[in-house]
Amino acid sequence: MITQTFTHWRQLLPILFIVLLALGNLNAAELEKDQSVGEFHYFSVTDPAGFVEAIDNHYDSECAEKWQRTSGAIVLLGQLSGDQATHVIYVGYPNYSKMEEGRGLFRSCAATPAMLATLSRTTNTNNYSNVIFEGVMAFNTESLQKYYIKTDVRIDTAMETAYSEEFVEFLADYAGEDNVAPDSYANFFTKSHHGINRILFGNKVASHYIYFGGTDLDSLILNMKAMLSSKAYTRFNESVEDMRIVQNSALMEVLKAYPIERESK
Repeated sequence: MITQTFTHWRQLLPILFIVLLALGNLNAAELEKDQSVGEFHYFSVTDPAGFVEAIDNHYDSECAEKWQRTSGAIVLLGQLSGDQATHVIYVGYPNYSKMEEGRGLFRSCAATPAMLATLSRTTNTNNYSNVIFEGVMAFNTESLQKYYIKTDVRIDTAMETAYSEEFVEFLADYAGEDNVAPDSYANFFTKSHHGINRILFGNKVASHYIYFGGTDLDSLILNMKAMLSSKAYTRFNESVEDMRIVQNSALMEVLKAYPIERESK
């Protein structure tokens, strides 16, 4: 099993995104660009110990090491609250070519059938689902965190750019509000890993994810409450209410990461 520390995350979760617009004088960390893509696999777990053991055993196999090393696949395990699923596995790739290569290697791995069989026994298979997504924008991608609040939204067709522009304007407005102390809530945007993901496949319910991360649950919740009660959010909500529907919000806690580079045995 892997003993995980979050100081490794800079290498573990390169969820960097394609930027659709310029930021101007936003008081936040630099927006980053990339073509990386990801998969979320959602499970309703009935046997958590057996579920994690199956992933660990697969990770320890030689073919899984080749799969990750060759394709650059990043693997994370998270626990969900406020969602039909209880757990999520994230698999990220640098680009679609690497995803195509990686999916082939994963299927051909001798350890994969045993893991999938165990996952079936330790989960409610009727509740399994998966999506493929890519980034629209992301901030503070090197400040990856333990907790994330993920909001599922459906943005109207052809309104993604308009919504993204309003989102960026909201971040700037909130950071500049006079009643926000510079050493407290406004600082949230300089530290939180946050942004927007576009769901390409599996988008029956939601078309995008809006997410905000925090290093600990207490500060994340306090900052989110302050943000949602701000004048800037009221203005933002009014500006986008005709172009999006909020479907659900869930809390994700990252439990384990499975790095490409294995520890020496």
